[in-house]
Amino acid sequence: MIKSVLFDLDGTLLPLNQDDFAREYLTHIGAKVAQVIDPKKFVSQLLASTDVMVRNKDKTKTNQQVFLEDFLHKIGVAREILLPVIDEFYETDFVLVKSITRRAAAARQAIMAVIECGLDVVVATNPIFPASAVRQRLAWAGVDDINFKLITSYEQSHFCKPHVEYYLEIAAHLGRLPAECLMVGNDVKEDLAAARIGMTTYLVTDCLLNVKNAVINTDYQGTLQELAQTIAQIIKER
Repeated sequence: MIKSVLFDLDGTLLPLNQDDFAREYLTHIGAKVAQVIDPKKFVSQLLASTDVMVRNKDKTKTNQQVFLEDFLHKIGVAREILLPVIDEFYETDFVLVKSITRRAAAARQAIMAVIECGLDVVVATNPIFPASAVRQRLAWAGVDDINFKLITSYEQSHFCKPHVEYYLEIAAHLGRLPAECLMVGNDVKEDLAAARIGMTTYLVTDCLLNVKNAVINTDYQGTLQELAQTIAQIIKER
């Protein structure tokens, strides 16, 4: 029986093109830090340290700890100089990225359908961003006022997608078995990885992401609007 529904954010609850999002994000954060470091050097190390964080499986360190340990060691700018600039970027400039996203009414409809069924709702976004950036994107999607059971971010998560440990950590936090969870997402590699531990999966096709053209193996698939219309039935089936 499904008791908790996990929703991916980027490309799922918040429709966007991943390449456009990455380009805008890196352009704006690079411009922000230009006052203290060469933007090209910053972006290059940001991507490299993010990769270290994504690959990490040390359960004793949060994603934030892994990222900062690698990033600050290699970037060549004092922590007390660089981090306040980055924090200010998320407070004042991150909103500039909103222009390449759009709001879909079906996102709220799907979430409310889950809540009406009495189930937990989780924002299972890949936790490579700080909580403030996740909250802003939820606002862009028009669902920031919802009382989610959990919102993953790099401050409190210890693993990233597509590691199954990421999904196991969520299930443990909720006190659920993986088989009691439904993962909803648009990324074949990252979101359908939840099936490897027994979670039911729904692939959202509006902004389908399948970088390696992998064979798609999912329990359900369809648009976000179709999900909103059928999620109550899916929950009953499972």
